[in-house]
Amino acid sequence: MRKGGCTALEAVGMVIAALAAQGMIRALLNQGSEPLWGILNGVPGGLTGQMILLGLVALAAAVSGGWAHTRKEPTTGRAGDLGGVRDRGTT
Repeated sequence: MRKGGCTALEAVGMVIAALAAQGMIRALLNQGSEPLWGILNGVPGGLTGQMILLGLVALAAAVSGGWAHTRKEPTTGRAGDLGGVRDRGTT
């Protein structure tokens, strides 16, 4: 996957995770409201089923965003990196 594709997947994953987490928190704090504006009304199990689905969606989005983040090529070296020079040791 190209660098732009990884960046897009990372951004989309983090936005979806944030929205799903916000929906879960809002549903927990206000029992009368519907999570995500009633989009999940067809999920069996009532509020518990909706919360489980939102949790799974948030987890999947965070994992995909994290995976895309680790697949991007680094633009700078890491701390302690010698810039491609390897230590030959004393032997």
